[in-house]
Amino acid sequence: MTFYFISQETALINKTHDIQFDSTSPVSLNVDAEKIGSVIHNLISNAIKYSPNARKIEVACRISGDQVTVSVKDQGIGMTPNDAKKVFDRYCRVENNETKNISGFGIGLYLSAEIVRRHGGTIWADSIIGSGSTFYFSLPLKD
Repeated sequence: MTFYFISQETALINKTHDIQFDSTSPVSLNVDAEKIGSVIHNLISNAIKYSPNARKIEVACRISGDQVTVSVKDQGIGMTPNDAKKVFDRYCRVENNETKNISGFGIGLYLSAEIVRRHGGTIWADSIIGSGSTFYFSLPLKD
C-alpha cells in the first residue's frame, strides 16, 4: 500500500489546501490496505475540514525501530489537550464557536482508532488552540 497515492489522490480532489507528502523509504506492512487507507483519508479530510483555505497540510511517514508512524499536520483551529485525549471516543465532537458550523457525527476518528488498534497500532493527537493539530498513528512493520 502506498501512503503517497492516498495523499496525492486527496490533493487532486481538494483544491483548497496545499497537501504535502514526506516519506522515508518504502514501507512494508501486513495490514488491510483499504482500511488503513480509510484512516489516512479520514485524517486528511479532517485536516481540510478544520483548517482555513489555502493552508498547508503535511502528511509524513517515518520508520522508527519496528514501527512506522504516519502523521497528518494541519494549521487549523486546534483543540485543548483535554479534547485531544477524548477526540477518538465514539460520537465525540469538539464543541466551540469555531466548530458549530462544521458538519459531522463524531464517528470518523473513533472508527479510525478502532482500525488502527485492530492492526496492533496506536493513535493519538497533539494540538494547540489556534495553531493546528497533528494526528499520528503507528503500526508494526511487517516481520
